Amino acid sequence: MAKTKSKKIVIMIIILILIATFLVVVFIRVNPKWKAAELTIVQAEKKYDIKSIDPEGTTLQTRILPPEGYNRVDAEEGSFAAYLRDYPLYPDGTALPVFDGRTKESPYTAAVFDISVGDEGYQQCADSIIRLYSDYCYENGNFDDISFQLSNGDVCSYNRWRKGRRILALGDFSCEIPAALPDDSEQQYRNYLKLVMRYAGTLSLLDESKVISVDELRTGDIICNKTHVVMVLDTAVNDKGEKCYLLGQSFIPAVCFHVVNNVDGKDGSPWFTEAELRQETFSVGGFKFSSKNDIRRWKS
Repeated sequence: MAKTKSKKIVIMIIILILIATFLVVVFIRVNPKWKAAELTIVQAEKKYDIKSIDPEGTTLQTRILPPEGYNRVDAEEGSFAAYLRDYPLYPDGTALPVFDGRTKESPYTAAVFDISVGDEGYQQCADSIIRLYSDYCYENGNFDDISFQLSNGDVCSYNRWRKGRRILALGDFSCEIPAALPDDSEQQYRNYLKLVMRYAGTLSLLDESKVISVDELRTGDIICNKTHVVMVLDTAVNDKGEKCYLLGQSFIPAVCFHVVNNVDGKDGSPWFTEAELRQETFSVGGFKFSSKNDIRRWKS
């Protein structure tokens, strides 16, 4: 009798340990901790000749000047377009920082945003665009707008996250569970973004966006296919009504978000013209896109 009772106790203890271990693993999984990577900020060894650059400029608007004959379109105060124009940049000529401490040098890099990158290699192409839009909403207190679709179609809301709700994901399945106390801290906001970056990507951006024409393209829109995405950062126009655009990206491995130089353009500047984007296929930073399917409106 005593031996049977002892066996039952041992079995119960083992079961409780397994349950406790499972709950700890789930808690850790649904509560990621965001930490900024230690980036290497140095001047690139090779200096590329990029037009329309004011090396003394410290923001997107003051660093990259519109092409001759063009002027920036008006941006409403407090808008996402104004936020992007005022975004601080690393000094002109900075080598592109990689999350693991390395740097990359490329003629495709026109200017580097002064933005942190997670230490685990998140904040790749789609992640960085989600981060910029989300940070804009967060800094302006627009918490209701911080909500993103994951690749399986489910939605992750920051408002629910800060109230203690978490996303448990297993493969294509995910569900929301109560797994934390309410927390409005910036660290918890960064933790939320890390979870979104883990499960969102170009596929979810495609689902959340709609195809538009080049004529409709404006700051905040995206150019996206299944493999890559870039964002329209600024818009300029000439007296004929012809527009040109600044485009920005990150990629794999995760790097600081940066303005893409238009190496195939005629004037050697970072600006992409409407005519270039109207081509059946066009290249941005070495990535190919289709004018028919990939120019899209998302969140703007």
